Amino acid sequence: MFKRLFLCTQHQRVLLRGRVFSSTRGSTVDETNFLLQSFRDISDRSELSSSRDKVGRIHPTREEQNKRDTRVSAANLTSNLCRVYLSLPNKSLSQWRKDDDAQQIDPKQQFMKVLLDEYATDTSEVSSTIKAMQSHSSYTDVSIIRLRDLCTPQYERTFQYILHSAPDDLGVAFIVKLRQDILDVIFCMKFAQKAEEKDENDKTKEAFATTLSSIQHLSKLQAAERCIQKILTSLFRPGVLNLQRITYEETPAAIIEQIALKEAVHPLQSLNDLRTRLGPGRRCFAFFHPALPHKPLVFVHVSLLQQIPKSMDNIQTGSERILQGIDTEDDATCATFYSITNTEPGLAGVDLGNHLIKSVVKQLQQELPKLDTFCTLSPIPNFSKWLKGKIAIQQSIHDAARIFTEEELRLLESVFSSRRPKSPLDSLLELLKTPKWHNDTQTATLLKPLILKLASYYLTIDTHHGRPLCPVAKFHIRNGAEMFRLN
Repeated sequence: MFKRLFLCTQHQRVLLRGRVFSSTRGSTVDETNFLLQSFRDISDRSELSSSRDKVGRIHPTREEQNKRDTRVSAANLTSNLCRVYLSLPNKSLSQWRKDDDAQQIDPKQQFMKVLLDEYATDTSEVSSTIKAMQSHSSYTDVSIIRLRDLCTPQYERTFQYILHSAPDDLGVAFIVKLRQDILDVIFCMKFAQKAEEKDENDKTKEAFATTLSSIQHLSKLQAAERCIQKILTSLFRPGVLNLQRITYEETPAAIIEQIALKEAVHPLQSLNDLRTRLGPGRRCFAFFHPALPHKPLVFVHVSLLQQIPKSMDNIQTGSERILQGIDTEDDATCATFYSITNTEPGLAGVDLGNHLIKSVVKQLQQELPKLDTFCTLSPIPNFSKWLKGKIAIQQSIHDAARIFTEEELRLLESVFSSRRPKSPLDSLLELLKTPKWHNDTQTATLLKPLILKLASYYLTIDTHHGRPLCPVAKFHIRNGAEMFRLN
């Protein structure tokens, strides 16, 4: 197994040194109070700087604000807020507990609750303003601008103030982490009740109930998440991002460590495996943001070959031929993208992967003019789960829902005759869960036409709003690719 051989990044060291509170249980109240008070102070300053006071909200006088400014600068205030939030432990939602004692409330949970209760859009004020405009038929530019300001949640202006006041690495890291936490809460609130475990004591269900009672409205969380996504999409636009090639010799060890540990498609097996992926016949590129220069946001692995590969074995063979001097990189005509990983959950939905692939294509075309084919070697996630659902339908509903013909069912009965009394369809599911089942040449040969047909059905016919159910296929087709071959 690949072991941690490198040091933490400079950014991580800064955050560790900048931690304000210890992780002991007694510091929970201090952390929560500090977060809330700091955010309220920052929000007041952002409102004053925008020259607009929200109706019904009391702000400090200018004299009081000036005194506060002399005590702590905006940079220090926002920096400390970011450091404290980033230093909080990464608790899963299932660790949150419902308790009337404020000391037991998770700081992140309480922070989100205040964020939505006190700084979201005031829908009643928006509604009354619209009615006033309609009653007076007043649709002037001034009234429309006021309505737009009212529709903008106060936390959006506060986030912008934080980004402008805090050091770049802290402000951006805080916004990204906050969105990651909000996405976690949204996921649990939407899907916890659909968990396979129906036990009433299930922790996920308990967390669902706790979060729902604490944050009250899923729609408010979703609105906050979309607001932050809009901010991040602007921050991480293609013109701002830096494309860098990752090499074993020149890239800092801390960045290589992150590439190795966060690889999501083909986990590293050894240090030699890492050297191979960064060596001759291969390329690895990553996007970096100027505010987070030591943090690869998304990275992609590429193999340089002379033909479109059918498997990872073909990619390995191509690299070996280049290492042995049989082929050269200059002879390559096909660049195969075989792994892409987004390292930041808080940037999900921000279109980094698409821009990365297109940027890498341009880079490789300049470096290797003979390249004329660009393809991906992609897995088909959730195929077994989809097939399980289709089999359940076939076993319980009329013939119109079938995806297996009578001939195919007879084939399965003959292949799995030794597994009776299990049904052939259940035996097929069990087989697909077995690692390297395809190494049984006889079984693989018999089932290959059927498996390819089912995969084709999953990728092309059984769609949602015209798009593939498979997330990988959806990503590549949306970016302009086409399906070439099933392996």
